[in-house]
Amino acid sequence: MELPRYPRPVREIHQIEVSSRCNLHCKYCPSPKLDVAPENGGHGRAKIDMPWATWEQALRLVKHYCDSGTQGELALTGIGEALLHPRFVDMVASAREIIGPSRALTFSTNGLLLDDKLCEKLKPYRPDIYVSLHRPEKAGPAIEAARRAGLLAGTNVSAATSSFNWAGQLKWQVSAPKILCEYLNVGWAVVLSDGRVTTCCLDASGVGGVGTVWDDPRSLFLKPYVLCKTCHMEVPQ
Repeated sequence: MELPRYPRPVREIHQIEVSSRCNLHCKYCPSPKLDVAPENGGHGRAKIDMPWATWEQALRLVKHYCDSGTQGELALTGIGEALLHPRFVDMVASAREIIGPSRALTFSTNGLLLDDKLCEKLKPYRPDIYVSLHRPEKAGPAIEAARRAGLLAGTNVSAATSSFNWAGQLKWQVSAPKILCEYLNVGWAVVLSDGRVTTCCLDASGVGGVGTVWDDPRSLFLKPYVLCKTCHMEVPQ
């Protein structure tokens, strides 16, 4: 199916940011200054756990795209650490119910809160877990716990091996290859913890917002936005 150039319809909720809080303070991430005002060098966005009513509305969008046959992988990932959400296991369970048994359900974690007990709770819903190596002494045991549960999908060292500067939002080296942006190319969208639907996973402040989870999914369209000009990825034509 050939998609219109722009505006291009959203065809998939690729990521849901279930929490914008984090229990680390990494220099190569927007998280430390997420709730700092833009005039002071921050992103002006609250650090919150997604309210359950917002989560249900996000899943409503996901169901729409599942029913339309365009929804692929669903990642419970964002600027924050997903495992900080007090109802994270409930979220994984309800997400699996909506997307069905065959679609990939993934999340990334720094591993600080991932242990055997949590993995056993998650195991019935078969999420694919990616552990980042921000803190090796914590990530190591988390990787082994996920592996014992059969849930480990991989590890992430991209901040060192394939780094980027969040489309110019941070002072950090860029070694990531200049690839085509799949968000614009395929029609992926991201739901932020406050319920805004935005254009891509690099949008720390929400400036690329195209609507909210309360909107009619047929009204959500994507187009290049201000961060595309400073991004390491290419805008599809």
